[in-house]
Amino acid sequence: MSSTALKIFAGVAVLAAIVLAALGYRMSRDYAQKSEAAQQQVRQQAAEQTLAVVAVKPLLAYQPIAREAVALVPVSVRPADPIGNIDEVVGKQPLIDIDAGAPVTHRYFREGNVLARAIPPGYKAVSIGINDVLAVGGFLRPGDIVDILIFLRGAEGASQPQSRVLLEKVRVLAYLDQIIDRPAGAQPAGNQPQAAQQRTAVLAIPDKDTTKLMLGSSLGDLRLALHGQSELQGGDGENGALAVVDPKAAERVITSAELARLRPVGPPTARIEVVRGNDVSAVSVK
Repeated sequence: MSSTALKIFAGVAVLAAIVLAALGYRMSRDYAQKSEAAQQQVRQQAAEQTLAVVAVKPLLAYQPIAREAVALVPVSVRPADPIGNIDEVVGKQPLIDIDAGAPVTHRYFREGNVLARAIPPGYKAVSIGINDVLAVGGFLRPGDIVDILIFLRGAEGASQPQSRVLLEKVRVLAYLDQIIDRPAGAQPAGNQPQAAQQRTAVLAIPDKDTTKLMLGSSLGDLRLALHGQSELQGGDGENGALAVVDPKAAERVITSAELARLRPVGPPTARIEVVRGNDVSAVSVK
């Protein structure tokens, strides 16, 4: 083989080596990029997953949730308002059935009632319609202590009009749209004029006196008498009761038995004389 042929063969071999090296480099870069992209996708999917409480077995409505019925698992799609702690749902009662595998979110549970949390044990919240005269000139506020007065205007069974104490030392839980323990920073909804709303006050009434209040409101006119701050002795006490200032105050309180003997006065009757020739008769019309 001549030297020229050897030179040509060597040049072709060098060129082929260069081409193969370039192809090998290109393939290695593509593989590294694909590998990095795959790893990045895996990391991104792992980062997008959210830990959420999921039902591992069907949960029945109004039945307490057992700890073994739920689990904290990663989910790829973040549910709306998820719960990230099993202790938040254990013992709670969902409002509707929850299927196995479904995320357990806050929408399945009843929201806490701010007013219900303010009711002392053994009491009920009862609302009464009010006006500025009934509500101490409109100066009534949640947390105040009042006596409920009743004015009996000629009720059947009462010898004469009288004013008595219907209930003593009653705590005001809410007045208009104000609640006794409204969260800090929370504002009443809307700015509608008060005249356009039904004005009410919500009172904490002992269980045994709820019917007494309803009966009294049907027999006479109610007024609220506000207690002064000076009557508080070392705080309200657990249930908001005040110390008795007047030992004879109990004598002014009308009892349920006295109310039961009274009857509301019916509408006044009108007497009309009917004349038919020489016959005259009277007809009473209510």
